[in-house]
Amino acid sequence: MKSALKLSVLPAILATALLSPSPAAALGPTERAVALCRSQALAGFGEDEVRSHRIGTIAGNARRTRVTIYVSADRRYTFQCAVGVDGRLETAAFSPARPTGPQLAAGAR
Repeated sequence: MKSALKLSVLPAILATALLSPSPAAALGPTERAVALCRSQALAGFGEDEVRSHRIGTIAGNARRTRVTIYVSADRRYTFQCAVGVDGRLETAAFSPARPTGPQLAAGAR
């Protein structure tokens, strides 16, 4: 009797998995804001320059979601950004400010 039950439940589980929306479509506005801010923060660094990063705070209201990310590279940076309800980046800033050009090693100056 148990094996018959397992066989009847398995197609329902498979159908649910195949018909559910993709993971990207299942993201809410907060998750999309965090993903966008993370990609913007990490884009400010070169390849293999970031040692670690973590999400500090996520806060928001009906108009925007604010995300703070801490990035450890040559020093510790704080990246703050705000994403509007339409999913567009409104503000983004590093503290301390990062220059836009390539970084020189201390001995290469």
